[in-house]
Amino acid sequence: MNNTEFYERLGLDKNASQDEIKKAYRKLSKKYHPDLNHEPGAEQKYKDVQEAFETLGDEQKRAQYDQFGSAGANGGFGGGQGFGDFSDLGDIFSQMFGGGFDPNAPRKGRDLQYRMRLSFEEAIFGTEKTIKYNRQENGRGQQHEVKVKVPAGVETGQQMRLSGQGEAGVNGGPQGDLYVVFSVAASKEGFERDGADIYVKQDINFVSASLGDEVDVKTVHGDVKLKIPAGTQNGRRFRLAGKGAPRLHGNGHGDEFVIVNVEVPTKLNKDQKQALEDFAKASKITVNKKKGLF
Repeated sequence: MNNTEFYERLGLDKNASQDEIKKAYRKLSKKYHPDLNHEPGAEQKYKDVQEAFETLGDEQKRAQYDQFGSAGANGGFGGGQGFGDFSDLGDIFSQMFGGGFDPNAPRKGRDLQYRMRLSFEEAIFGTEKTIKYNRQENGRGQQHEVKVKVPAGVETGQQMRLSGQGEAGVNGGPQGDLYVVFSVAASKEGFERDGADIYVKQDINFVSASLGDEVDVKTVHGDVKLKIPAGTQNGRRFRLAGKGAPRLHGNGHGDEFVIVNVEVPTKLNKDQKQALEDFAKASKITVNKKKGLF
């Protein structure tokens, strides 16, 4: 059985660290996210990356995958399909341990998976949603409803386990679990996120960049004032400490990084042209009027 495919999807080898797996996942999920990439095949690649990370991002599942392949790691998942055919698993256990698999023994119910789509802001600040899904109850498919409290700071691909919300156990075994997997939409305000840090572009005119200014900058926590020093160059990055997303496991917030985009006018009136000509003359700058703005 293939136990390298998930690594290959992330462009890694089996010796990759958990940190390398997380970084590769962030990069590829952002690259192929359906809200950002509309090229043919991008959505399938996004799903493939999600599937790989759901296994390799969990150390226990990764260990099972490394040993048994995808059947061992993902038997309990797959969009609510559960553990699959227990007779097949019984054969595997029999081969591994020389028999001893009791089909009448109590077994945990099937785990289910629910994909929850969040807005950018819901993922940043957290939210509470009521979800509905189908699960087997008393041998029949029944719609079940449960409230999910989404913590602040979740990201695409992360999941939450709701204990006992899966399907009923077999032969008196415990109830299965429900895994809620999050998918976060792109920001409508132009924010981009990398973990707890947030990036945003800020347009300023070339006069503000040259002389210095104070401008209003968007953050997820509201607008703030940012001082632009005289002589600021295009692409300069400013850090706003603590203005990023909450860190999922506490320890405060990340930062916001403001990337300056200096706008150059495409049309000038007579007075503006004269002012720039005077500036060029005072600065001893030679301008070819046939090729330049003038």
